[in-house]
Amino acid sequence: MNEANYTPNTDEGYSPEAIANMENALEEFVVSLLEIKPEHANISIFRGLKITINGRPRRIGDLGNVESPDDPMRIELMIYNKEQIEQILEFIKNNGFPAKNEEGSQFIHIRVPKPSRMQLEELGDEVIRRTNSACTRLMKIKTNTGLRIRAAMEKEYIDQRISGVAVKKIDNALERITKEIKIIGVFKRKAILGSFFKTVERDDAEIIKALNKRIKLEKDKVTKEQELRIQAEALENQVLDANKAINQNTDGYKSQVDNINNISTSS
Repeated sequence: MNEANYTPNTDEGYSPEAIANMENALEEFVVSLLEIKPEHANISIFRGLKITINGRPRRIGDLGNVESPDDPMRIELMIYNKEQIEQILEFIKNNGFPAKNEEGSQFIHIRVPKPSRMQLEELGDEVIRRTNSACTRLMKIKTNTGLRIRAAMEKEYIDQRISGVAVKKIDNALERITKEIKIIGVFKRKAILGSFFKTVERDDAEIIKALNKRIKLEKDKVTKEQELRIQAEALENQVLDANKAINQNTDGYKSQVDNINNISTSS
């Protein structure tokens, strides 16, 4: 290569692409957590119940249409075969789900018990698995991009300075987004477990501290905004009162002038 005619490429596209991929991984992680809901724990168990019908094990979901139109804690099961209603109803009750059926109806109404602590902890473990998976995905993005940057340097598409800038940007994004993923994961576990929540991962304690600080700052911000709004309203009322007093004084002055004028005219 003729070095005299060579100009290194200073407009690298590696870090923007890597950061965009990391941001997408964060968004997909958040969306994946939306489907994890405590009220769905027992519904999943209910759908998986197996009853023996005519000598064959069948899932409840195969024998009727399972829906929760109004409340996830209340299930409507429409049995396809009316002749199986009594057997299925008794089976559901024996498995710990309060249920009833009105005579002549194909619907069995089931009340879903609140999930147990064990079930909630299983959901918390699932959040941990998804959190770790998302963090691993970020590392893969960094590693793959790093290999591309190294190859670009070897082919002299970019120089060492530009490579260093790109790697630094990627490292900063990795640290920021990894922290965000872990905070969101802990927040989700706290929401699921409530009073049963406990720190189990290595970074949990530090994240809880950061999370509490973030919540406090948000509360302080709301409180400050409310105080400023109250002060502004008080100031506005003072201005209105002052204007009212000025108008009243002006009207009184005009009235006095009119009286003087009337007396002068009469004289």
